[in-house]
Order: sequence, then C-alpha cells, then structure tokens
Amino acid sequence: MVDESGFEIRRDPDAILRQIKEAERSDEPGRGKLKIFFGYAAGVGKTYAMLEDAHAFKEKGLDVVAGYIEPHTRADTTALLDGLEQIDCRTIEHRGIRLREFDLDAALARKPQILLVDELAHTNAPGSRHRKRYQDIEELLRAGINVFTTVNVQHLEGLNDKISAITQVRVAERIPDSVFDRADSVELIDIEPDDLIERLNAGKVYVPDRSWVALSNFFTKKNLAALREIALRRMADRMTRTPSVDGAACRVEAGEDVLVYVTPDAGNVKVIRAAANMAEAFHGALTALVIESSESKKLGPEERARLRSNIDLAEELGAHVVTMHGDDVAVLISQYSITAGITQLVLGSASGGKRLFSPKENLVSRLSHLSYGAVINVVPVKDLPMQLSRFRPATGFKLTSGDVVKAFLAVAVATAVGLLVHGLGLASSVILMGYMLVILLFATRADGFFYSVIAALGSVLAYNFFFTVPRFTLDAYGINYPFIFGFLMVSTLVASSLTVRAKRQSEATARRAYRTEALLESSRELQAATSIESCFAMAAKQIMKILDRPVVMYQALRDGRLSAPEVYDVPGSGGGDARSVDLVSPYEVAVASWVASNNERAGATTNTLAEARCLYLPIRSKGTVYGVAGLVMEEESEDFGSFEKNLLIAMLDECGQACERIVSARERHEMRTKAEKEELRSNLLRMISHDLRTPLTSISGDADMLLSEGGRLSDEQKRRMYEDIYEDSTWLINLVENLLSVTRIDEGSLQLDMEPEIVGDIVREAVAHTNRKGAAHDIRVDVPDELLMVKADARLIMQVIINLVNNAISYTPAGSRIEVSARREKTADGHAVRIAVADDGPGVPDADKERIFGMFFTGSESGLLKEGGDAHRSMGLGLALCRSIVRVHGSDLVISDADPRGSVFSFMLPEATMGGDLGERGDGSAESGSTAEDAAERGLPGAGLSGVGENDRKG
Repeated sequence: MVDESGFEIRRDPDAILRQIKEAERSDEPGRGKLKIFFGYAAGVGKTYAMLEDAHAFKEKGLDVVAGYIEPHTRADTTALLDGLEQIDCRTIEHRGIRLREFDLDAALARKPQILLVDELAHTNAPGSRHRKRYQDIEELLRAGINVFTTVNVQHLEGLNDKISAITQVRVAERIPDSVFDRADSVELIDIEPDDLIERLNAGKVYVPDRSWVALSNFFTKKNLAALREIALRRMADRMTRTPSVDGAACRVEAGEDVLVYVTPDAGNVKVIRAAANMAEAFHGALTALVIESSESKKLGPEERARLRSNIDLAEELGAHVVTMHGDDVAVLISQYSITAGITQLVLGSASGGKRLFSPKENLVSRLSHLSYGAVINVVPVKDLPMQLSRFRPATGFKLTSGDVVKAFLAVAVATAVGLLVHGLGLASSVILMGYMLVILLFATRADGFFYSVIAALGSVLAYNFFFTVPRFTLDAYGINYPFIFGFLMVSTLVASSLTVRAKRQSEATARRAYRTEALLESSRELQAATSIESCFAMAAKQIMKILDRPVVMYQALRDGRLSAPEVYDVPGSGGGDARSVDLVSPYEVAVASWVASNNERAGATTNTLAEARCLYLPIRSKGTVYGVAGLVMEEESEDFGSFEKNLLIAMLDECGQACERIVSARERHEMRTKAEKEELRSNLLRMISHDLRTPLTSISGDADMLLSEGGRLSDEQKRRMYEDIYEDSTWLINLVENLLSVTRIDEGSLQLDMEPEIVGDIVREAVAHTNRKGAAHDIRVDVPDELLMVKADARLIMQVIINLVNNAISYTPAGSRIEVSARREKTADGHAVRIAVADDGPGVPDADKERIFGMFFTGSESGLLKEGGDAHRSMGLGLALCRSIVRVHGSDLVISDADPRGSVFSFMLPEATMGGDLGERGDGSAESGSTAEDAAERGLPGAGLSGVGENDRKG
C-alpha cells in the first residue's frame, strides 16, 4: 500500500491478525448477527427504535418475532408491538414471587429470521438455563438467529467504576465489553438531556412517583450530561476497535500487553476493569496473574469465593489466567513479566497500615527495582470497602495455635534432653546443641515464622532457668552468659526460620513437580493412544489423579448425539452405585448434550445450568467437539484453584488434540483405502477389458462357426470347438469367482464358516476340480493320516488348493510332477497341519518370491515363462487371493525352493481334535467332517465349482 507521497505504508501484523480473527468470527457458518440499540439512560428511545426497525424489516418480507419486550408504561412503545408475533414468557416461582422471563427454548424452536430481545444486561431468575440474558443471546446467535437488543452505557463492565464515581450508584447488572464490541451493528439512540428530563416530568418514562425519585437521584442534568458524553466516547472508541469495511484497521499501533495481579480483595475488581480498559486501549493481550502462596490454603470461604469471582471477571474481560506458586509476590510478578515481555503492570494501591515484620519497601517500590523497563500502573482502591493489603511478600508471621504448641513442645523436649545430658555430667555446649537440634526438628513441622520467635525466646528462658547458676531462677551470674544467650537466641531464630522457609519452598516445588509430571504423563499416554475411548480413559485417570474427584466422560458421536456416559470413580471414595446413577441422570445428560452442541462449558460453578451436579467442559480441538468431561462438584460453592483449572483445561485441550490426531489418521486411512480401491477398480476394469476380449471372441467365433457351418464340419472339428468353448467359458467362470472373492475380502464382508474338516477329503475334492490340462501332469496326493483334521472354512481352503494346483499346471512343462501333501507338525501352541503344493518345474527366482503374491503381477513381467507355460490369460489375482484367504485363517502363504528344483507353496492350519473341536449336530451327535459325498449338501464346491484355475503362477 502506497500513500499520496509515494511512501509505502506497512500494515501492523497485530492489526491484520485481529482483522482475520474478526472476519473468521463474522463469517462463521450458520451464526446469526447481533444488532444493539445503545443509549446513555433509560427513556432515550432504544426499545422504540428497535420496534420501528423490526416493522421495517417485516415489511420487506422477513420473519420478525418479538421474543421479550420489557413491559413499559409507555403507550407509544407498546403500540408498536401490534402486528408483531410475540413469544409467550416463562413464569418462574422464586421465593413466592412469580417472575416473567424470556423463553429461550420456545425461541429456538420457533427460529425466526430476526428476534427482538430487550434488556441485554438483564439477570435471569434462578432456575433459568443461563444466569445472564446476554448468554441466552449468544446461544441464539449460535443457532443462526439474528437478534436485536438494547443496552445502556452504565451496563458495560469496563465503565462501571467510572460511572459509579459520577452517579454514586453502582449498577449490578453488567455485560462484558467484548459482547458490545463483537456486535455486528450498534446504533446509538441519542436525545438531549433536557428533552429526556422533560419526558420524565411528563410521565412518559416512569410513573409520576418513580419519575420524581429518578429526577432526584440518578437522572440529574449533571449525571445525564456525563453519561451522554461517556456513551458518545464509547461509541467512537468501538469504531476504532473494529476493522473497517475495506479491510484496513482504523488504528495501526503496535499492541502492548498488560498484566494485572489478581487477589481476593474486594477492591480488586476495579483494578481488573482498569487493566482490561488499558489492554483495549493499547490493542494488546490481557494476562491475569494469580499467585498461590503458602497462605493461600488458609483463605476463608468468603475470600475464596471473592478470588474465584475476580478470576471469573478477568476471564469475562478476555484475560488469560496464569497461576504461579511462591511467597515473594514482587519477584514472581517481575519474573513472569520479563519472561513474557509484558511492560504494562497494573496493581491496586494497598490501604493497609504498616504492620510489624512488614518489609520496608512496598510492592510498587520493589517492582520498580526488579522489573526494569516496565511501567507500573497503580489503581487507587481506597474508596472501596474492606481493601486488604496483600501486596507484600508472605512473611508467615501469623500467630497460630499450632505453632505456639509446637514451639512450647520443642522447648520442653529440648529441656528434657538437656536435663538428661546435665545429669550425665557432660559439658554445657552439648546442651546448647541439643536445643538447636530439637528446635530444628520441630521447625520442619511448623507453619509460620512465628514459631521461630517463640522457640528462640523459650529456649533462652529455659536454658537460663534450668542450666545457669543459680539454677531454677532467671538470674545469671557470669560474664559469659549474655553471649551464650545471644548466641542461642540468634542461632535458633535463624536456623528455624531457614528451615521453615525451606519447608515451604519444598512444598511448593513438590506441588509443581507433581502437577508437571502428571501433565507430562498425560501427554505421553495420549500420544500413545490409538482410539478416542482410550484417550478419554487416560484423561479421566489423570484428572482424578490431580483433582481427586470422580469424572464422567461422554463421547460425541458422528450424528451429533452423545454416547452412553462412562463414570470414573476415585478408588476408595465409597461413592457407590447410587452416586453413579445420580451423575448420569437425564438432567445431567441434558447438560452434557448442551455443552457438546454449543461448545461452551456449563453446569456447577458456571452461569449456565448451574443446578447440575457436575462442571461440564468440552473436549475440543479447532472448534470440533469430540466429547464432554464432567467433574463432580460436591457442593454448590465448591471450586478448585486457578492453577488446577488451567491444568485441567490444558489436559482436556491436549486430549482434544489427541482425538483430532486419531480422527485425522482414521480419515487419512479411509482416504488411502478409498484411493487404493479406486486404483484396484481401474486396474480390474483395464485387465478385464483386455483379458475378456480373447475368450469372448473365441467363444463367439466358435459358436458362429457351429451355427453357420455346422453341417459341413466333421465330428472331430465340432468336438474341438466344443472343447474350446468349454475351456474358455470355464476360464471366465473361474475369473469371475476370483474377482468375487477378492471383492468380498477387500470389503471385509467375507464370512468364515470355521468347522472341523478332514484334510484328506478337502485335498482330494480340490484336486478333482483342477484344470483339465492337469491330465498331462503327474498329480499326486500325499495325506498319510486319513483322520487328520483341521479347523477351517472348507470351501475357501479348497479354493486355495485349486488355485495353487492350477498355477503349477500352467507354469510347469507337461509331464512335471505336482504333489499336494498334508502333515501334522508340532508348534509352540500345540499341533498344526501344514498343507503344501510342490512341483518340479523351473522354480521362482529369489527376486520375485515376494512380488509373486502382489495383485496384477504375472510371470511374463520377469521372464518366468521362458521355459514354457501358458500365461496369456493371467490377471495376477490367483496367488494374491490365496494369500488373503490364508491370512484370514490366521496363517500365511509362503514359497520355498523344492529339492532339487521347483517350488513349494505351503500354509499352516490349526489341527482339530476329536474331543473338543468337533461341532455338534442338531441331534447332538459329533460331526466327523466333510466328505466328497456330502459336499453339495453342505455347500462345499462340488460339481458346480470349476476350480478357480486362473493361470497366474508367475513362477
């Protein structure tokens, strides 16, 4: 792109990436469009403008339905509902009050082209599917329904603190700014504040009593002017955040990422909103850093709930949540910001007073030294209640009853040991070492550094009382005692403090190592998985290992439904069958189905279908949902830490990627198989069109000669023509039989009829149906044991033997010997029967011994026919078919050299014994096997089978 002066304008890569993502979102197939009517206060005419727009679209022939319109007392607005179809509201009982709510299911069932849903920021009544109405609208958009809605500027999350400071009113119903910014269209509805006040005085907005209260509080002229200015600025700001129509972004500055420190403090919400606004202004990513210290596990239920609420707020505002472990907050923030290249740090000001043992430098001062090059933004939060100072490093100087007991117990044990040493007459230095040793041992069990202070003071007092002269008093006579007391005090204090610190660091390291190992183990196992079911089982095992709670797994089927749930219970939990049934109740299955359909999490601890027993998360990759994982939450307020949540999401994403890999491999295999089948089909058609021409032409010519010249032909000539017709037709039948067998095996539709059979009967029956040219060869059958039996499909094994014998007949000179033998051999699993077809022909070269079993490989390709043989009708299917049939029986067809010359084709079949492998007849008698006499009765190839003697010996 070149400007007017001829200089090239380079577009910002971040802006291009945002434009691509926006285009992908907008062009998402089947997704509806969202239009917001935006105002700065109630009564400016948002609903009126929305209804007017609806009538305009209805006149153009579009299907427009009013899903929910807030019941106003404004006659002009209510009149515009005439002529529009309306969806009846749901009635929900809550604390004895009947509440009217938007019926989401009815709207989805009706599915109009345009749906009107008033009050985007509305909070739904308990019992609704979603907690907020904007989540209802998100589901409508995913269903392909276009939505018109309304919202005021004070309902935007990012502006809540600014508007609260101006109006002194905190709005409870809010929506994430991302919902507003991602809308396909936003129309600003604006009137002068004086006109709005006049409408209020006239009772056109509220009833007279409410109008007077509103004018006295929120709707003052000063507030309305400020709200109007904020709305105009926000509307203009949205235009700069959205790519323009021609594809160029309105702003091209390089993005700058922002990091916000999330704490359990009530005032932290203001800090998070400020950080989100900065990230939007800088066109960068927002990272929310949560630090789990040794004190985190001691947080009360209220603080835990507040921390979870702050993390959820950060996620709603588009933040990526990162969890770190440690006690020094400043060091952890600086390390992460430097590693991630983040230069904008957002913190809250600490309003707590200076405390004993507090560091001299506050967090901001320490970060300014540690995070060189970073800009530290401090958000004042003193105006918010109960702002707690948690920005200093955790020191552990928190007096607990456990540490006090451990400290006194350590001093008591050390004193007892000292008294024992003193009684033995040992030096006093041994007593001092005993105090240090015992206090160090107890320090490994302590929780905070206050233990060190109490233990150090207690050890000095105890040593003074029991071991200094005069004993059993707190007096000490001697110039050395002050130095001894000081040494004992300092040494025990420092040593026990270091021990407590090392203990905490080892605990944090152990937690990280355990979770990292679990993630690596999960990755290794998922990489080795070969099916989606095994992926889910491995993921469930790892989740239970980390979170120690039952997991319910659902697999998404191709038709959009979910498979039967699989419950993985923690060993030794004692949940029982009752809980398993409760976890897969129809309601729980319905929630899981909703998650799979909408690719969004739902259930316990979320704002969607929160009444469920489990938290349901989709297992997905690149927008495709492969399954749903449900984590059992025992209590409604229960939740796990942010680190566990991030680890869980990472594991499920990795599981989704493994499923995608498996599905992709399966699809590639299917495509490759399809391509091979297409190639096989084309080769078959080509070979058939070539090889059928000769016999069909011969049959047609002989038949024509017999019909036209039959009276003038001699009997000998007619007999030769009949024989030619018979041989050609037999070859065609054999070819078709081979083709059908190849097709059945290739499609996997071949059904084996495995029965005990007498080998001698199979071999003799097969030899009897070989090629008629076998009369010119010496064909022998060698089966010493007439009662030798195998378990096999007799029809298919006969087809193999016929093909092998015909192959030998076609590729050996006349007069050659062909022997079909069957003998028992001992194997590792018992006994088996080796069936072999040997000849004394020219043999097969070593280079062709493996190629000989390939489809469409004929002996003519490598000169195997130079000593004679008739392969002019070979398609190269016979030996390939034989090997396929033998492999279906669990064996393999192999070729070896005969002595002194020739080839041997052999394969193994399991031996059937008279005791256990014989089948039972319908009358209960044992079936002795198949014989030539009952071949036709049992469907074996008798007189009707022509031998499948295709000439494709290839050697």
